[in-house]
Amino acid sequence: RPAEVAPMYGLGRRALRAGAGAGLTGMRELADLALLTATEAEPELGGLLAAALLSGLDRDDPFHLELAETALAYLDHGGRIEPAAAALHVHGNTVKYRIRRLQELTGRPLSDPAGGAAVARTAHWWWALRRWVAETTA
Repeated sequence: RPAEVAPMYGLGRRALRAGAGAGLTGMRELADLALLTATEAEPELGGLLAAALLSGLDRDDPFHLELAETALAYLDHGGRIEPAAAALHVHGNTVKYRIRRLQELTGRPLSDPAGGAAVARTAHWWWALRRWVAETTA
């Protein structure tokens, strides 16, 4: 339908920018980039989430950046230790330690399956961590 071309083209361009900004390469399904595209459209909201969830982290501390990057890899790999460790080229125990340390510094659990609304909470963490890492490394 011709009326759908312009909006879809705009969405595709936004998704392309978001994917490139995240370092993604190659072909992707547009739907697979939905969360990334939506969060990149609202950086201020991501900043608010980062301030709320990650206030215990110091942007000038390289170890805190490692903690945030580890937590992001952990979330990107479905909360699985070994795939996150492989992506980071570290031992699984290192990932466990860094996740535990991040939780101590933030005073919040990264995942709490008993708490309900797990998908939304995970998305909040993911968004906050992406924004914090982007601002810290900029």
